[in-house]
Amino acid sequence: MKIAVLGSTGQTGRLIVARALERGHEVTALARRPESFDTSATGNLRVVHADVTRPESVATAVAGADVIISGLGITKNQDPAVLSDGARLIASAESRVVWLTSLGMGATEGALGRLNGALLKRILRHEWAAKDVAGRVVRAAHGTTVYAGPLTDKPYAGNGRLIRAEDYVPRMMPPLTPRAGIAALMVAEAEASHFADTDTVALFNGR
Repeated sequence: MKIAVLGSTGQTGRLIVARALERGHEVTALARRPESFDTSATGNLRVVHADVTRPESVATAVAGADVIISGLGITKNQDPAVLSDGARLIASAESRVVWLTSLGMGATEGALGRLNGALLKRILRHEWAAKDVAGRVVRAAHGTTVYAGPLTDKPYAGNGRLIRAEDYVPRMMPPLTPRAGIAALMVAEAEASHFADTDTVALFNGR
């Protein structure tokens, strides 16, 4: 399978690339700084210069991909429009989309309760509206959104699963999410498409 990865140089994006390669897929990593990738030990990886501020570069990079997986994120110093513009660009491609976003936002707003929901909105106020727009754009294009709790660098024990967002039971504390686990679940969804045209939540340890 041909998989393109947006946000490939981030902490989660790199793990998505590694997981897809491990599974034997042909991977195109979209990067604003291709030189940051070590490609010496990889056979099926193509790193291309692409930037959502240059739409033609993204369109060229994802052409021919069966699935586009996004681990795109931003820092406080970046324009949040990167998220919504990135979603629009890949949603317009002829590829299935699997898009990572934050639990408690968009289709899962209210899932953390009123107090924690308000706290999350305050913490992520810089990108709140853009992430909401991005999720809606991906869903309108019949893609899969994956809502995840706080990301950690803990090892993944193989105990993750996706559920439909409407089946998620709200709780006070969001479930912690190992980055390696998210990478595994998103690549698995790219392979099998159990949740096409669906908002999903990533759960680990059965919770």
